[in-house]
Amino acid sequence: MESLRIAMVSDWFLPRVGGVEVSIHELARALGMRGHEVFVVTHSYTNTKGSHALEDGDHYIVYRVPSPINVKDDVTLDPLAVARSVLFIKRNAFDLVHSHGISSTLSLMTSVLASGGVGVPSVLTNHSLISNDLPPGVRRLLKYGLRWPTVLTGVSRAASHDVEAISGRNSRLTPNCIDVDRWREAASSQRLEGDPAVIITSRLSRRKNPLEIARVAELVLRRLPRAVFYVIGDGVLSADLRELIASRGLEGHVRLLGTRPRHEVAKMLSGADFFALTSYRESFGLAVLEAMALGVVPVVYRSPGVLDLVEDGQSGFVVDDATSMAEVIANVYEDQALFRSASRASVERARLFDCQAVIDKYVLPVYREALNSCSQNDRRFLAYRLYRRLVGDPVRPGEWCSERKWRYHERAKEGLVPVVRRRV
Repeated sequence: MESLRIAMVSDWFLPRVGGVEVSIHELARALGMRGHEVFVVTHSYTNTKGSHALEDGDHYIVYRVPSPINVKDDVTLDPLAVARSVLFIKRNAFDLVHSHGISSTLSLMTSVLASGGVGVPSVLTNHSLISNDLPPGVRRLLKYGLRWPTVLTGVSRAASHDVEAISGRNSRLTPNCIDVDRWREAASSQRLEGDPAVIITSRLSRRKNPLEIARVAELVLRRLPRAVFYVIGDGVLSADLRELIASRGLEGHVRLLGTRPRHEVAKMLSGADFFALTSYRESFGLAVLEAMALGVVPVVYRSPGVLDLVEDGQSGFVVDDATSMAEVIANVYEDQALFRSASRASVERARLFDCQAVIDKYVLPVYREALNSCSQNDRRFLAYRLYRRLVGDPVRPGEWCSERKWRYHERAKEGLVPVVRRRV
């Protein structure tokens, strides 16, 4: 495929910590390494630069729009942030918008306005499982908004089915990915204390079900009294988990380490024997993939998105509750032949989700579909079409992909948004 100028859009990006943030970084970096021009469009946080900030990323550029109105989970409710995002896309001759998160206002509205107003093909990827949690009114509004993106995708089969259930449209699969070899290079040869050493990397929020960790540890210690659990992450339930650990006398065996830089996470993960996931509502499980790439055996709750990653009994183990998780950890650790086999298989499985493999198999075919739809499936708003007809400039199918983006780009000047001249 020819070199594309791609805008990755989301409320969530580094330095915020989470699976969506890391997955955008990994995909943007991998596409940039292939020669595509990739820009990540996000909004400012309290600990990042303010308005009009362009930053150099790793084979990509970050544009942060100012956003003084951020609510729960750093979602912007500032219409000016969305307007700047769309204007940046319009003036900089992007071939494609790839928005991440249907519950991200910046992502959803930029995708809607890019396709429905400007005419830029857009891909909107679902990173969550929310269809069963939406109030009826919100669900109807979201369904209406999901009419406009050119292509809908999900990071797992579960996430894809979830957005299909809301939108009534077909959805493609674009799994999350990591650079497996680079991640393995960041690993350490130093083993963590504990027989076994069990690690958890997760936001400590209700959705992640972190309090279950104490119960799992308690059960494992009955059979393996030298086991140590390491919990990397922070969140609203940090204090509750700490109190629960203390009340059960587990302080020496369950260690809460807080949030750590990603390179430190790789070093700690590689020193563990098992990775435990106690969430029932994972849409993908990027932390599981990171553990598998390092040969850490995953033992996970039966969560819809994780089933795309972990093959039960081969590259890891899928369980239903704390009791079965503790039993599997103890049994597999005592059977070292099985443990080593699962460790090797987890690395092999993780390589299927290396970014270069995912780009070839999933991402580029979706991009081609969106670009081909530019002329075949124009999704401009009716009001916009009427306006263009009134001013004597009727909408022509495929105009953005053929010449209109260049017209806007050539006359664009620095102002509300920066202009980055497109390389030839």
